[in-house]
Amino acid sequence: MARTHSEPPSGPNERSEEPTAAQPHGSPQPSGPPQPRGATAAVSGSWRERIAAMRAAAHVSNDPDFDTKATGDPIPRPVRLAAGWAGRLVVIGLGIYLLLWLLDVLAVVVIPVVVSLLVAALLTPLTRLLRRIGLPKGLTVAVSFLVGVGAFFGLITLIVREFIVNYQTIYATVAEGLEQGIEWLSNGPLNIDQSSLQDGIDSALANLQGDPGEIVGTSLSVLSTTGSVLSGTLLTLLIILFFLVDGRMIWVWICKLFPRSARWKVHRAGNRSWEVLVTYMSVTLLVALIVGIATWIACLIAGVPLALTAGLIAFLFTFIPTLGALISSIAVVALTLISTNLTTAIAMTVVMVAIQTIQGNFIYPLLMNRQLKVHPLASLLLVVLGAVVGGIFGALIAVPLAAVLNTAWLDLLRSSRGLPESPDPASLGPQSGDEDLRDPTLDDPTDTEIQVDETRIETFGPQAPDAAPAEDSR
Repeated sequence: MARTHSEPPSGPNERSEEPTAAQPHGSPQPSGPPQPRGATAAVSGSWRERIAAMRAAAHVSNDPDFDTKATGDPIPRPVRLAAGWAGRLVVIGLGIYLLLWLLDVLAVVVIPVVVSLLVAALLTPLTRLLRRIGLPKGLTVAVSFLVGVGAFFGLITLIVREFIVNYQTIYATVAEGLEQGIEWLSNGPLNIDQSSLQDGIDSALANLQGDPGEIVGTSLSVLSTTGSVLSGTLLTLLIILFFLVDGRMIWVWICKLFPRSARWKVHRAGNRSWEVLVTYMSVTLLVALIVGIATWIACLIAGVPLALTAGLIAFLFTFIPTLGALISSIAVVALTLISTNLTTAIAMTVVMVAIQTIQGNFIYPLLMNRQLKVHPLASLLLVVLGAVVGGIFGALIAVPLAAVLNTAWLDLLRSSRGLPESPDPASLGPQSGDEDLRDPTLDDPTDTEIQVDETRIETFGPQAPDAAPAEDSR
């Protein structure tokens, strides 16, 4: 055994373990098998040897697949990586396509549910206000529901009335504007044949000369099958009513579909997403009212005959982010041009640009919360993508859907990275004057299905003014 310790190295790759002048006593010794390539921390010897080792580590990968000659695979590693990612992207794309196909098949149910969620979010501030002033839950739900339904049908009635009452004015205005356009196209720089233009315009005006009721009926028959609008409206109203009455319990049931360890995380992410949706709908409604009223007043001052119609157009299209402002401005300027003159239309263009600039750069950012600030380019792309996938309905819900999904994703991501599970309840949304609609199975510590501490329960709907926060028993 003594001879074994005193033997010199027997191979060319073995080194003496005794410290040398270049290797002070106590420094790491490279005994045993050679170290992996790229490991420079244990490199010893002179500074020239260390520099050589660092250069070798910089040019040689630790991955044996880096060198195709060493592995014997004729396909380069970057190509294999690209093929792997391409396969994953194909699977993801196929999943998205199947999801969109399923949503299209179930559109008769999906659309009423989504619209009901948006309306319920829009009515949430009113519901909370009524509960804070002391109204009981039943009366609060009834008042909120009647206000929402009355506002919707009142808006529809106003639009139809404006169309019927001003039908002759609209027809005369459109005819006059088209005649002026024909004259400019035929006698202006384009020099287009007037007879061909006149034939097309006469055909279009002939379609407008029918009874207004027939035109409305024809439009509705084109947009939907017989009875689908009525049945969809009734279904939407019923879903809104159930959301207002039992929205909290519905959400608790959804949370119980997830594994027990994930229920609080899902509950918190859903709460924050709901608050984002409530903020978005409330701010959008307020901005739409401001833009609509400002447009109506501007048209009255300019002497536009259909000032209220222009205001309604501006109000409705404000619910479509970014693109809606452009469409409504063009429509209002065109209406001004065909009903007045070029000078008034130019002035109205300046006014509409000013209105949209103020609402887009001052009012909207001032009212919107930081989580909802979306770059105009991203908003535009989302609206266009939503319109391609789901038409007008897709354009309406694209931005709020993206905001809700982004909020939920970021919250779940923070939870997965180990942040505290029980944050300050105030960070989950409004608390003051909110009713505590707890489900017993969420609070009962003996329940085997779900156990959530009382301090973690956040209301997903209307709340009561006298609700005191539960004390933490821990």
